[in-house]
Amino acid sequence: MNNGWPLPDVTVWLILLLSVLPGWSGAAQPAGQNRALERVTVDQHPGNRIPTGTRFRTIDGRSVTLKQLIGDKPALLEPVWYDCPNLCDLSLARLGSELRDVKYQPGQDFNVITISINPNEDTQSAREGRQRMMKAYGTRDTRGWYALIGGQEAIDKVTQAMGFHYLYDEETQQYAHPAGLAILASDGTISSYLLGLTYGSHDLELALTRAGNGELGSITDQIVLRCFRFNPTTGSYTLDILRVLNIACVITVVVLALLVGWLLWRRRNPSDRGRH
Repeated sequence: MNNGWPLPDVTVWLILLLSVLPGWSGAAQPAGQNRALERVTVDQHPGNRIPTGTRFRTIDGRSVTLKQLIGDKPALLEPVWYDCPNLCDLSLARLGSELRDVKYQPGQDFNVITISINPNEDTQSAREGRQRMMKAYGTRDTRGWYALIGGQEAIDKVTQAMGFHYLYDEETQQYAHPAGLAILASDGTISSYLLGLTYGSHDLELALTRAGNGELGSITDQIVLRCFRFNPTTGSYTLDILRVLNIACVITVVVLALLVGWLLWRRRNPSDRGRH
């Protein structure tokens, strides 16, 4: 007999049990830790210029500036932690695999640059990080692939210009950081961002076309680019329906004008019809 009271659902009991166990409830998390994790994000600053004179070291120990590596091409710039036990392996591999379906070629049309957010990482860690990208891409050609390490000052200059916020947790001795990359024009200006791990090859191709400022891709690519807009919330490119409709209307008007003009010309030149 339940004396008129409904028997609690098993799910309710589980929720009640988990809520009193340490570490399971939201209240058990330190408020300071939650506030800190909220700062691990990317504040997008399109139009900002990366300090391209900042120096880093390559996997062979050379001191280089970002300007030297960017050259006269667009570039993908991603802050990473090469020895990250969680996110970065997947992030680096995904970037390489998605670039496989982009028609532009690393080293020829654009460059790929990663910088470590850990000033204590060495060239071996950077080399292994680059290898993960290149293996996912399916190439042994190192042209256009750069994995860098640097001091804290250099790291801070670049990440702050990007709006890339990360934290180092002393207790776990790990970095909490977002996943994302900035697409740079050849002068180091941030053209757009791709955030998280959900972007695809189409997003990368559109972003590189946009960063190329008309010098990358065909006329068709430039037209297609105008049909898509960058969504900073999702960090991806989506079809702009209104812009597509506007372009379709313009094309329709042009075609109709040409047709009417041709018909008027035919009407005024009846003798041409008899020749055919």
